[in-house]
Amino acid sequence: MRWRDLVAKSSTGCARLSGDAVANSLRDQGISFHGPLCSPGKRIVFVVESWIFLESELQDLLAENKLNREGIQQLAKRIEATNSRQ
Repeated sequence: MRWRDLVAKSSTGCARLSGDAVANSLRDQGISFHGPLCSPGKRIVFVVESWIFLESELQDLLAENKLNREGIQQLAKRIEATNSRQ
């Protein structure tokens, strides 16, 4: 078994789904993406359609069974709303 196939632990000790699970889910649904990629700030990100998301944000959607086009669009709207208030 490869290390990427293992479930990683977050700093809180909660089980996290791997980046491979995110990529596989997006691929299976025919959603266009690139990644995982390492950002200049050493964060793991995915480019999904026209948005950039942290791997952890997509893992959360996957864990909530919301990693689909609608869930991604809702996440993008929440992020845009947060950014516009700053």
